[in-house]
Amino acid sequence: MIQKNKYINYLFGIATAMVVIFTISLGIYEYRREHAFRCDILHAQLQLNNMRTLMYDGLVTDTAIRVTIIDSLGNVLFDSHEQNLTLMGNHLQRKEVQEALMHGSGYDIKRTSNTNGEKYFYSATYFSERGKIVRSAVPYSAPLTASLERDYTFIYYTIGILLLIAVVLYFRSRLKNSEAEKQRIKRQLTENAAHELKTPAATIGGYLETLVDNPAMPEDKRTEFINRCYTQSKRMSRLLTDMSTLTQLDEANLARPSTTIDAAQILRQIADETAMQFAEHRIEVRMESVPEHILLQGDSSLIDSLFRNIFSNTLAYASGATYFEIKVKCGKDGHVFQFIDNGSGVSSDHLPHLFERFYRTDKGRSRRLGGTGLGLAIVKNIALRYGGYATASATIDGGLTIEIGLKVK
Repeated sequence: MIQKNKYINYLFGIATAMVVIFTISLGIYEYRREHAFRCDILHAQLQLNNMRTLMYDGLVTDTAIRVTIIDSLGNVLFDSHEQNLTLMGNHLQRKEVQEALMHGSGYDIKRTSNTNGEKYFYSATYFSERGKIVRSAVPYSAPLTASLERDYTFIYYTIGILLLIAVVLYFRSRLKNSEAEKQRIKRQLTENAAHELKTPAATIGGYLETLVDNPAMPEDKRTEFINRCYTQSKRMSRLLTDMSTLTQLDEANLARPSTTIDAAQILRQIADETAMQFAEHRIEVRMESVPEHILLQGDSSLIDSLFRNIFSNTLAYASGATYFEIKVKCGKDGHVFQFIDNGSGVSSDHLPHLFERFYRTDKGRSRRLGGTGLGLAIVKNIALRYGGYATASATIDGGLTIEIGLKVK
């Protein structure tokens, strides 16, 4: 699969490069061709004027056009705008004259006249049967300049195509990086999970091996070992459950939540269920600022998991706390939940990492308490799933404040 993806990426890169080169080449070609086409039209019109001039023996019908008659050696025989022909010099080396002698006709763009210093568009025709070259020159007036102005349509078209390609490449790169990041997170989760499961699995194996090898072990000791195995198995179960939740949050393309739930009811239910545990820790749960109802759209089980993990985290790590306060600020577009304790808190260098998977401020203590290191990661992922956020900061009088923002819809 990896080799196949590399091959696809390689082909995509070649195809993209070819499209870019083709687009740029087409734009440049059309840009030049369109300008040449405009010049050819003017040149063809002046060719007709040259033919009329020769037909009427040098009679100039359009005084706006400067007409010059030159012999095959480059000598000027007639000029409609200059009486003193000696001032004009030999014209044999002029570009339009050279092309006329070689191909029958030729033109030159925006060349300055040596006689009067004006800029002209020159168009020359060689009439071999008479050995004469008739040249018409149109001064660069505003209308002529406008008619010969290059059309930038194809340049804009090329730029537009290149911008479109750049946008596609950008989003493809974002998607590719996103997929790579997901793979990295999965790999990291698997590695960390294997590491976390190793300890309880080894502990259970050790206790069971001791029980099997010592059938005459005293009953009280046997019961103690079985209880320890049970504790470790519950820890493994919690870890697997948390991993499953995170995997579902990472991979499931959940539709926008459509069920209206009451977050205040969920908070009070969790508070009632954990009241005895908070009482054992001598922590007062304060919910005076929680409104009677907090309505939002979401999955009640996920919102319950979000709040329950915060309650569990406080019970496990807010050592020395005397209160756990919940504040809620309700808004039209979303609600902000603050969970505040005055426990021992967390040092500032740990705060940015609290929501990372398997991150622990005290690894030994966390494992003794049965923590999986995934609780706050689940909190953040659920908040993000519902368009919100999760942050942690130090409480003013010590302790930790966790703030959760959830969108109403």
